[in-house]
Order: sequence, then structure tokens, then C-alpha cells
Amino acid sequence: MSFDTNSWLDNLSVKWKILAPFCFLAGVIGLSLIALFFVAFSRYQDSVVEDRAKHLSSSIVYALETMRYHTELERYVAILGAEVDVDLLLIVDPATEYVFVSNRVAFRESMARDLPDGALASEVVQSIEEPSSRGMLMWGANTASYAVAAPSLRLDGARSRELVIFVRLKTKSVTAQSSGMAQQLAIGLLAALALAMLVASKLLYDLVISPLSKLSAIAHARTVDPETMAPFTRRLDEFGELSRSVLQSFTEARENANRFEIQAQSDSLTGLGNRVLFKERLHMALAHAERSGKIVALMILDLDNFKDVNDTLGHDVGDQLLQRVATILKESSRQVDTVVRLGGDEFAIIADDLDRIDGVLVHANRILTALSEPQMINGHEVHPGVSIGITSYPQDARDPDVLLKNADLALYRVKAEGRGNIQLYRHELHLKVIERNAIERDLRTAITEEQFVLYYQLKVDTETGGIVGAEALIRWRHPERGMIPPDVFIPVAEKNGSICKLTDWVLTEACAEIRRMMDMGLPPVSVAVNVSALDLRRPDFTDQVAATLVRAGVSPKYLEIEVTESTVMHDVDQVIGTLRRLRALGVSISIDDFGTGYSSLAYLKQFPVQTLKIDRSFVADMTDDLNSHAIPQLIVDLARNLGVSVIAEGVETEEQRELLLSMGCGQAQGYLFSPPVPSAAFVEMLEDKVCFPRENKLDESSDSPLPVSVA
Repeated sequence: MSFDTNSWLDNLSVKWKILAPFCFLAGVIGLSLIALFFVAFSRYQDSVVEDRAKHLSSSIVYALETMRYHTELERYVAILGAEVDVDLLLIVDPATEYVFVSNRVAFRESMARDLPDGALASEVVQSIEEPSSRGMLMWGANTASYAVAAPSLRLDGARSRELVIFVRLKTKSVTAQSSGMAQQLAIGLLAALALAMLVASKLLYDLVISPLSKLSAIAHARTVDPETMAPFTRRLDEFGELSRSVLQSFTEARENANRFEIQAQSDSLTGLGNRVLFKERLHMALAHAERSGKIVALMILDLDNFKDVNDTLGHDVGDQLLQRVATILKESSRQVDTVVRLGGDEFAIIADDLDRIDGVLVHANRILTALSEPQMINGHEVHPGVSIGITSYPQDARDPDVLLKNADLALYRVKAEGRGNIQLYRHELHLKVIERNAIERDLRTAITEEQFVLYYQLKVDTETGGIVGAEALIRWRHPERGMIPPDVFIPVAEKNGSICKLTDWVLTEACAEIRRMMDMGLPPVSVAVNVSALDLRRPDFTDQVAATLVRAGVSPKYLEIEVTESTVMHDVDQVIGTLRRLRALGVSISIDDFGTGYSSLAYLKQFPVQTLKIDRSFVADMTDDLNSHAIPQLIVDLARNLGVSVIAEGVETEEQRELLLSMGCGQAQGYLFSPPVPSAAFVEMLEDKVCFPRENKLDESSDSPLPVSVA
């Protein structure tokens, strides 16, 4: 296992990175000083022992020079030998190796070679035989011996002779005093070294580590500012340079963070706040309102037909329109109000600190009026229009998300009722959403379990009363709610996209019904199926219709596709292509609710249409207002000029039938002839060859099934 030194050092704090080498260096210096001290002390001890030996030798030499009798010398040597640091004193005759004088009785009158201590004997003999060893200090175990030649002397009248003085010392006793002094000196040296290290460490901490720690704490606490950094930035050393760099970096980072925060809460196109700022301000407004007891109003605004502006005039004009709207909203609002762009053409206004909700309605009407006026943008006159949904705290809700949802519900209601208006949130809107969600949830199950049935409403010749066709109308047989009319679930299906599955099912059932009539030998009649805008935008819709006809074995001439006038005017080019492919397949095309939309006659000529269907609203007014005859008559004349047939729906009285016949309308459908009936009743009518002569009216006591809904 390898050890990464660099990684270990990187994990070490700066304090220890500085102190550790310093302590190591101080330790090396201390140990070196102590080693030098002990070397010097050892040499000092040698000199002390040697001086002591020389002193004793000099004393004996002096005694030999001054004394004439052996007994005096012997007493003097005994006195010297009794000292604590003296182990042995010998005066030896080199010629005879005879111990002339000794401080020990056992060694007197003995030969040097015969001394009891063999090691001592060797040292004495060596000092006698080797002149070079005399005057040199020799160390033994805890002792030191020293030999020196004495002058020629005469004692007790004897002849002159040269003697050797041999001194043996107890080194511990000699150096006892110096050792104590040395220990005290060593302790003082260590104390001084420790004190020096403490002082140096304190200086190092104050000058390096403490400023670095303070600088790190300031940076970690994010309190870097000119005031807190002043003690560091005034320094002229590296810390000053580092501090100035840190202050500059934090200042730039703080400025960038503030700039990014502003950008994160701002809409780049309009300069208003965005959804992030909206949520923050809404929470703040609600918190303030809870403390003060005031009202907070939330307005959600959506431009009407903004997509048409982008599609017709371009996105540049659309962007400029959004900027103009943002300016109008800011100018129409109070300084304390928060105006934001939530996205696309949707805006929001938070009006807080209100005493009454009436002021918000005045505010909303002011905005509605300002945005209803035409705006000149790049030479184009644009009529923006706006729909506004309003909710308030605490009346409607206290939670920000619930308030936003309520405002969206109110806005959705405005758009559903025709746009360009103001709607306050009501609890009924929430109940409708709950109902719509329940319908949407159950609709998925209904499609899977095929809980639908087809009803058929007859198409009758207005003159002869004969059945000329039928319209297939879908009904939902809910297992718990019973029969649900299409105007309840069809809008939900169109919104969530499941309408295409319903259309496929209706086509399959309608074609199967035509096949059954043919198999029963009945004269097949054309069956009309309503399709939505989503169906016409499906790239495979024509193929789906063709496959359904092939599977059922039905000729395309017996199938009619009904589209509403408003449907065909969306994505006109794509719709025209789909209708032409269907017509090329042999399927008939009719336009339902004609006259209620905004179709262009120029486009109408391009549609491969065989039938125009007069809406029931025009038929119902014919007998009440003579002027109301004009529109049905106009539609009949238009159909005649285009070479297509015309059929009126919603015919309920014989008078209406007669008027339509007089106008030249050849076909009709409505309760005058029959309500929508199930498949079995429809087949029974065909079997009985039911005819509706002009003098006959619908018998209200008839057993025919009551209508569930009129498509």
C-alpha cells in the first residue's frame, strides 16, 4: 500500500504546516545544542579530573621535596588519601617496583606487580615501565589514574633515588560538583530553549497564523466587506496583498450574485418580474396581510388572440406588443403593486394592502379599457384585448398555490364566455373544475370499457317526408350517472385529446350499422358522423376512415363527415387537404352550424363540400321574426349557387318546415320528425318505411324514445 505524501500534506492545516517545520527545526537545534553541551561538559570533566590529579601529584612532590623522613611522608599521603575523591595514592620505586608509600596499609611494603588488584597492578607497572604514560590520565571503570615522576630524593638518610607517584581518583566524587552545575546549566538551557520556542511560536501565531485564521473566518462567514477587512488590507505584507485580493474577489462575486439574482427574477423581454419574483412577492404579501388584516388581490391577465398576432404579423411585432402591454400594466398599477410576466402572453398583478376588493375591480377595468384600444406597432394597428381573472385573500383562499389556481379558474371562465372581460372567482367555478376532472377521469374508463352507444337522428326530405339519411350521435351510458349528454363530455374529450378515440369508435359503429342494414336487405341510407378539429389535423385520418370502411364492407358513398364551420377555419390549408382526400375517397362532406362562425367565402369555394347545414338558432327564430328569414334564405341561395345541397336542423314545427320548403331547403332534421333514437328504433323506422307527410306532426303521446340530447 503506497502512501501519498502530497495528499497527506494537502489535508494538513496551514497552522500545522507552519508550526511543524518550525518545531522540527527548533528540536534539531535544541538537540544539537544539548549534544554540544555534553561534549563540552565531558571535556570539562576530563580537565577537572586531570587538574585534581595534577594537584595531588604536585602536593606529594612538594612533600617529597620538603620532608626528610619516611614517617612524615607516609602520614601526609594518608591524609591526602583520606579525601573523598581519592581512591589510591602510591609512591613507587621504579628500580625495585617497591611501593614506597601508600595511603592503604595493605599496599605498603609490597611490590607493584604483587598488588591484589590485577588491573591496578598492570596500570602501575605500565606507568613505571613506560615513561610516555606518565603525566597522562587513564580512565577505568568509574576511576581515573594518573602517574608522574617525582624528583630524586633522600629519605631517612638513604641515597637519592627517583620515584613515581601514582594517583587514582574516584571520578564521580571529583566531578560531583561540576555535574550538579552541569545539570542546572542543562536545565536552564532547556528552559531557555522552551521559552524561546514559546516566544517564537507566539510571535509566529500572532504574525501569521492568527491573521490567517481571522481572514479564513471572515471569508467563511461571508462577511467580507471593506470595514471588516480594513485591518488586513492596510498591511503591506503578503497578507495585505492576499486580503485585498480576497476583498476584490468577494466584492465582484457579490455584485455578480446581485446581478444574477435580479436577472433570475426579471423577464428579459418586458423588464417585469418573472414567476420567481411572483412567488416570492405573493408569499410576502400574504404574510403582511395576515399581520395587518388587509386584503390581497391577485389578477391573472391573458391577451386575447395573441397567437394570431404572432402568426399574421410575426414574432417581432408580438414581442413589441408584449413590451407595450407591460408598460400599460405598470402605468395602470400602483407603485406598491407587483406586476410580473408569468410566461407567453400571461401576466399577473399582486395588489396588496387593500381595504376593499372594489378598488381591484376599478383597477382591472382601467387595464381592460387601456388594452382594448388599438396599438400602433411597426405600422400595424393591433387590437390586443385582454381577459382578467381575479381572486382575493382571505375571502377565496389563504394558500398561494390555491390563490393562483382560483385566479386561473376565473380566467378560464372569462375565455369560455367569449374573452375580453373580467371574472371574479366564485366557489361554483371550483365545483365545475371538480366535475370536469371527474368527467375526465371517468372518460378514460369509459373509452376502455366502451360505455358508449350511438343514437340516430333522421334526415327527412322536406317535401315528401321520406327518410334520406341520419346523423350518428354518441351517448355515454355511465354505470352510475346514467346517460350523459355529449355537450358534457365532448369538450373534455377535445381538451385532453381523447376525442380522436371517440371518433374512431363512432366511425366503426356507424359503418357497422350501415353494414347491418345492408345485410337485412334494407335500402342503405347515408349516415353522418361529426368529427373535431383534432381529427382533421391527424395525418392518418383519411387512412383510418378508409380502413374502417374496408373492414365493414361499406361503400364510402354511404358515409358523410360533418365538420363545424369554426373547425374548418383553423389550420385551413391542412383541413382543406384532409377534406379533399376524404372526398377523393368517396366520402361526402357537410359543414355543420353554418352561419354561426366566421368562414370566408373565398375559402368556402376551396372546400370540397356537398352539404351546408343551417344552424338551429336561425331555424328557431324564423316564425317569431320575419326579418330572421333573411339568413336561412341567404344560406339556401348560397348553397344553390355553389351547387351543393342544404339541410336545416332543429325543425320542431310544421310552420318551420313549410317556410324552409318555400325557401328551397330540401332536407331537414329535428323533433318534428324524430328525436335521436337508438339503433333498434332507427332500423325499425327503415323497415316500416316511415314517412313524415307535411300534414303529420309528431305525436307527443308516441312511444318513441325521448331525446337525451341534441347534438
